[in-house]
Amino acid sequence: MENWEDFVKRFSNSIGCYYHLCNSGQYWSLKKFNSDKRRSMGVFAWIRELKRKCLFEISTYKHLGDDAGVSELADEVKPGYLYVSKYSDPEGKGTCLIFYCKKGSNSEDYQKAVKALKAILSLRYNKML
Repeated sequence: MENWEDFVKRFSNSIGCYYHLCNSGQYWSLKKFNSDKRRSMGVFAWIRELKRKCLFEISTYKHLGDDAGVSELADEVKPGYLYVSKYSDPEGKGTCLIFYCKKGSNSEDYQKAVKALKAILSLRYNKML
């Protein structure tokens, strides 16, 4: 069975981005630039492991998905999920798109997530919060 770090490496290679373990140790961040300097990494997505469900959860900002035209590919949309409360975020930039991939998957769920995140990565800019 594929472990979390192996999935992150495989997924980031498929997209063509960099990855970094977050300080909390609960998430890996996917980033546009190979930097550990805060605010200059271009973080656009996060991956966490859902052990009980044998899934990996990939989350990204909904506004980036809208800009790339891939929001309809998401498995779930959650308002206020990404570090910004929906009460202090009237524009909804804390709303996220979530993609679920089974461990070891290389089928439709994996390809859909790769397609969406590649499109987001290819944006000329990331409107980060």
